[in-house]
Amino acid sequence: MSNSHSDTNSPVKEAFWRFSRKSPGIAKPVNNTHPHRFEKFNGNMIPNRKKDYDSIYNSNNSHGQFSSHLTTSGDSINIHNSNIATTTTTTTTTSMTATTNTTVTNITGETTHLSISTSSTTSLPPSPNSLSSSLNSSNGGIDTSQTSQQQNIAQLNNNRTKKFEKLLTGSNVDLESLKSLGWRGIPDKYRAMSWKILLGYLPTNEERRDEHLERKRKEYRDSLPQYYICDEKKNEADRKTLKQIQVDVPRTNPGVPLFQHPKIQMLLERILYIWSIRHPSTGYVQGINDLATPFIWVFLSEYVEDIMCCQVDKIESNMLANVEADSYWCLTKLLDGIQDHYTFAQPGIQRMLAQLKGLLEKINHSLCAHLADQDAQFIAFAFRWMNCLLMREIPFPLVIRMWDTYLSEKEGFSVFHVYVCAAFLVLWSDDIKQRDFPDIMIFLQKPPTQNWEEREIESLFSTAFYYRSLYEEAQSHLKSNNSNNNNNNNNNNNN
Repeated sequence: MSNSHSDTNSPVKEAFWRFSRKSPGIAKPVNNTHPHRFEKFNGNMIPNRKKDYDSIYNSNNSHGQFSSHLTTSGDSINIHNSNIATTTTTTTTTSMTATTNTTVTNITGETTHLSISTSSTTSLPPSPNSLSSSLNSSNGGIDTSQTSQQQNIAQLNNNRTKKFEKLLTGSNVDLESLKSLGWRGIPDKYRAMSWKILLGYLPTNEERRDEHLERKRKEYRDSLPQYYICDEKKNEADRKTLKQIQVDVPRTNPGVPLFQHPKIQMLLERILYIWSIRHPSTGYVQGINDLATPFIWVFLSEYVEDIMCCQVDKIESNMLANVEADSYWCLTKLLDGIQDHYTFAQPGIQRMLAQLKGLLEKINHSLCAHLADQDAQFIAFAFRWMNCLLMREIPFPLVIRMWDTYLSEKEGFSVFHVYVCAAFLVLWSDDIKQRDFPDIMIFLQKPPTQNWEEREIESLFSTAFYYRSLYEEAQSHLKSNNSNNNNNNNNNNNN
């Protein structure tokens, strides 16, 4: 099916590499472990065929690359002048359809219209990391048994786990290598330690870690009697803050049983209250309660095997105390990087909203126009996306996977998250365009992600990575050219 005039878009990784081969400077270099499957273009190794795209996932990718778990039963690309239309069909139990129309201005000043249409229905496997039982391509497909694929995936996961083990058990952790490896997900066994190092809470030097942990945990424990005092000794502002926290804590992640347990709720309450007292310029803001929960979840998994079904009452009190202290310090590290999200008028979030709107106007102008026609302001639906980092829109276990990538980003949460939100919004473009203002708000406040698995997050990140590669680099080229032109003009004027 060719749809050269469609301007909606869903995950576009099937078209990304083909488009990259036509567009020097957009494709990213990969560590090629399958040279016979790739051709060299502009200094980069580019897949010869679509089915070879999945080989990227199996290689030791450089920082910022992504993987694909989708399988294709048929694919086609039709090129009409400067329009590229892509249609991909897969064997499915869950389906999504979307298209996109992108206008790109290259560094020579010419305008190129990229229209990518993807219609995909994805077969959900028994587990988030498994693939469908066959892979077929209209260009000459291959059939692989499900058992063989599961063995390959198990071997892949085992290899990644060994890489983390080797990296984290060394005397000194290479932070850039950890970011590169962690961008595509961190094994459960090494996630807690990796997060602490990525946030700068744990030293990269092994000899200093135990002493550092003991000192920081003691510092937090000593602060409890100093700050977490009885109501009679609190001033009016502190009592008001605590009351708001006590209202928000029971409503935090209501669908996750762990956070409905009284001990965990008290633990979260203390973390939030002490953080607000020690940061009076910011204070407690709704949304910070959400940001603390991934740390509690991940750090508790160091002490229990099955975090989903753990019995909190049987966990030793000193273990819970360690989880509380570690979560507090890591939350502090996280918020230090996005503190302007929670100061007066929240300028950091306002900036991200403006960036999201500008990005959507380039990616999908008709969707942006429809939102404007319906008076659906970005602040009305996307403010929470920025404030809570999509934690209320994505199933909680998948949020943990998302944070693996966010914490591995060189720029932190703020930059890449905007592209993720753009990909998330464009994913529902067809549905949104058929709705009026009330239905748009209801839909975007509770999008149909309850059955999502890790494959959907990988696909979302693939699209976000594509957008960043396309627009962020194109803007930097344009800025560079403009700067050079201005310098030349100034020199001419001086002469």
